[in-house]
Amino acid sequence: MRMVNSMQTARSKAAEALKAVLHQVSQVKLKDISLPDPDLKTDIVASVDVHGHRRTLVCRVKASGRPEHVLVALDELQSLAGQFDGDAMPVIIAPHLSEEAQALCGARKAGFLDLAGNARLDLGEVFICRRTLPQSAENSPASLSSREDVQLAGVA
Repeated sequence: MRMVNSMQTARSKAAEALKAVLHQVSQVKLKDISLPDPDLKTDIVASVDVHGHRRTLVCRVKASGRPEHVLVALDELQSLAGQFDGDAMPVIIAPHLSEEAQALCGARKAGFLDLAGNARLDLGEVFICRRTLPQSAENSPASLSSREDVQLAGVA
């Protein structure tokens, strides 16, 4: 029971983080976001509208962003591709994704979002890329949000 509640909490936090990133771009309108039955191997399904084009984000929430866990999640999402329309985009969400895990998502044409503030979502007409500075002794958590590099690009 405790593990189910923990997973539900993780899915809820991931959904809120996804909403926050999507709301940063005025061209992206979040139409619907749901937390389907976890047995479906997808944790979050979000429908967005970008300049009149509908996109579906099919997300898998992982407790670990290690590259081997990301690969398994990408394979799971790829096997679900037929259940969603042709504009479905797989997205991996984790507490932190290493540069290697982020590169795996890029190579598999998947988006990613981590709770450390990094994101990459290619929504066709809009590309969202958000990268935070690595945390070190010089970068305190308080200064991190004021020093992050955010790139939001929209192409009409």
